[in-house]
Amino acid sequence: MDLFDRIFEVHKIFKQSRYPVPRKILQEKLECSRATVKRIITEMKDYLGAPVEYNRQAGGYGYTPGEAYPYELPGLWFNASELQAILTCQHLLSEIQPGILEPQIAPFKKRIAEILKSKYTGSADVSRRVRILGMGIRRTDQAIFQITAGAVIKRKCLDIVYHGRIKNITTTRTISPQRLVHYRDNWYLDAWDHKPKALRSFALDR
Repeated sequence: MDLFDRIFEVHKIFKQSRYPVPRKILQEKLECSRATVKRIITEMKDYLGAPVEYNRQAGGYGYTPGEAYPYELPGLWFNASELQAILTCQHLLSEIQPGILEPQIAPFKKRIAEILKSKYTGSADVSRRVRILGMGIRRTDQAIFQITAGAVIKRKCLDIVYHGRIKNITTTRTISPQRLVHYRDNWYLDAWDHKPKALRSFALDR
């Protein structure tokens, strides 16, 4: 556990404790020396503006009581395992449907990768260490997926042109999307078809 993680842990300890936390308890929880605890407290106060104070009567450290708003670490903070988990989830999404969230999370992913690269090792190994083998995957058009997913979430009707695989007929339909389903490497849309007034399942690649 390095300084980055220890600051994160001290912050959580202070937030969860109703009373000042003795130095020995901080040493035990962080598995570090007295000097390291002192350095962490100094870093939090000098560089992060944390309102940490030592209560002599209680014999422990904590955030200054009576603040108008509870102190929070500046920016978005994660420990190493949480950062790795986020990168892994993004990789899994990319494997299932490339580009599903890429425009939205690309800047976020880049920032996380930079933090991991400067603080830890192995962030670049996610794509090599996590692999999903497909079963004859049919890629769904990115624009179609985003429109469909948006309609599902916002509960909006869709007018679609659909080419049925069984009858080999192209039809125009008005549907009310209910749920997106990923099954055997392909995306399907469960929706209420207004013309026959029945639930139908539509393959997004059709």
